[in-house]
Amino acid sequence: MTTTKSPTPAATASAIDAVIERRLTLDAPPERVWRALTEPEGIAAWFSDRAAVDLRPGGDGWFEWDEHGRIAMRVEEVAEEERLVWRWARRRDTPLDEGPSTRVEWRLSPAPGGGTVLELTESGFQREEDRQENVGGWQHELAELVAHLEG
Repeated sequence: MTTTKSPTPAATASAIDAVIERRLTLDAPPERVWRALTEPEGIAAWFSDRAAVDLRPGGDGWFEWDEHGRIAMRVEEVAEEERLVWRWARRRDTPLDEGPSTRVEWRLSPAPGGGTVLELTESGFQREEDRQENVGGWQHELAELVAHLEG
């Protein structure tokens, strides 16, 4: 496994401009990575305990963790095995349109020599504390994704 992360962005003058960016090279083909990002069983293998996703622009869904509750999400863009964008609520058990949310973008491309380059960008944070919380969250979750795909 080769894991490459882009540097953690420095705090900006406005927390609204703050983003999280990560880049991984995975020893798994794009179609397998795509399934792990989009299918409820694939998502539950590394991310949440349960999930429902309507994989089309405007499709609603949710991620649910036993310890954290249910987080609403909505798919914004889909380009199969290349790009997925969703918006998810910052607060558990809150409808997406009734509170703050952030935008998560996944980009997949074939890695030279095999595997997949996976890029993650999360943006739209209203507070730096929220961004910092998700920095740690993505570190943990992406390690679980690597273990799921390469284990």
